[in-house]
Amino acid sequence: MAKLGFLLLSLLLFIGVENKIGAQEVMIFGNAAEYKGSEIIFYTYSDYITETEYEVGRCRVERDGKFSAKLKVLETSFVFAHLGVHRIYFFAQPGKRYELVLPPREDKTEAQRLNPFFRETDLQVGIKNVHRNDINFLINAFDLRFNQDFDQIVQDAYRGRQHNIDSLITKIEEKFAGTGNRFFEDYRMYRYGLLRQITFIKKSTSTSNELFLNRPVLYRNPAYMELFNLVYDKYFLFFSRTSQGNAIFDDILRYRSLGRLKRTLATDDVLSNDTLMEMVILKSLHDEFFSDNFSRSALLTILDSIYRTTTIPEHVIIAENIRNRITKFLPGFVPAPFSLHDINGREVSLDMFKGRYVYLNFCTTTSYTCLKEFVQLEKISRQYKKHLEVVTISADENIEDLKVFLENSKYDWTFLHFGKKPEVLRDYDIRVYPTYFLIGPDRKMILSPAPSPEEGFERRFFQLLRSKGEI
Repeated sequence: MAKLGFLLLSLLLFIGVENKIGAQEVMIFGNAAEYKGSEIIFYTYSDYITETEYEVGRCRVERDGKFSAKLKVLETSFVFAHLGVHRIYFFAQPGKRYELVLPPREDKTEAQRLNPFFRETDLQVGIKNVHRNDINFLINAFDLRFNQDFDQIVQDAYRGRQHNIDSLITKIEEKFAGTGNRFFEDYRMYRYGLLRQITFIKKSTSTSNELFLNRPVLYRNPAYMELFNLVYDKYFLFFSRTSQGNAIFDDILRYRSLGRLKRTLATDDVLSNDTLMEMVILKSLHDEFFSDNFSRSALLTILDSIYRTTTIPEHVIIAENIRNRITKFLPGFVPAPFSLHDINGREVSLDMFKGRYVYLNFCTTTSYTCLKEFVQLEKISRQYKKHLEVVTISADENIEDLKVFLENSKYDWTFLHFGKKPEVLRDYDIRVYPTYFLIGPDRKMILSPAPSPEEGFERRFFQLLRSKGEI
């Protein structure tokens, strides 16, 4: 009950702050005829540990090339959009207006679009009405100067050749110090910290004491968070190797106790700040979910304890993002929802199939494997229609391609197109086509991934129904 009261209070405070600065919404606008008809979605990171993307606004480029949108940000934030092979970005400050100059349009090829390992090129978007004291001008100018020497210095450090880093920083500061922009001042300080850290001039303990221990956590500053993630990378594993930290495994695996874990971590002087300690725990939990050092159920227990007991709104968000990322594919947890269109424009959501098993698959009509397994899917759909709904999400670039395919093939189970919500491919971590999942009548995941028709899905599903007395 206390937790509910806290969350309601946090929500009211958030709404109050949002209303207070409502008149200071970020406005973006511009003209880009190449992109006419395209929808541009702007995101920021909900947090910098999970890098969960959070939509802050969207717009459609009109036939004459004009576009405009209001972005909802409460403080200076890193904002980005996925534009073909590019990820454009800029820093948005509440109350500002930005006339964006989009790069020449370069769409992804079909191979790039379907390649899960393809990475867009980061590009700081041009701003036509930028001023010299604007955060975008300052960071762009600083990054250009900082990066001139960065790569070479790092390479030399790994070869055992040291540079006079302090002298370099002093030289850079002669140009950029004294702007009066707090975000930019912090940005530079943590960029310099990164340089000292990766060139071995500073050890992690020293960096932690100097730049994190007695300073506020800068949740929205990417330079701060990049250094934070580096300094405290896999902290549980490294601290557990010390005499005072070897109790971590018992704290998590045996006792599943957040209180015991905090008492153990408090023996490390670098974590004497409670807020910092909680952030490091969240970061470490996220790291360990992707290792084999701790059981996931034990880590989830600690994570849920933080979610219930923390008094810091940002930590509630981080804990929830970690939990969503980890549990969405685990059996017994509810997967990401979606609402997509079929070829007739009808909107279909996952919730519509509640009460039935769902054999969810992601395919393309150009994949030989998908086409071959469609024949077996048709048989499965007919044979188990009393219990099972087959749902195919097509990742074809154009819904018209799917429409032509279905008109020629006459398959009649549910086919949806990913275009209305392209992030569904990311939500289900689709890396290859086809990929299958089995979701239960209660909307909870049963098999992730599920076997394909050729891998014996029908036998597994029959055994499941029989074990539950449903056949």
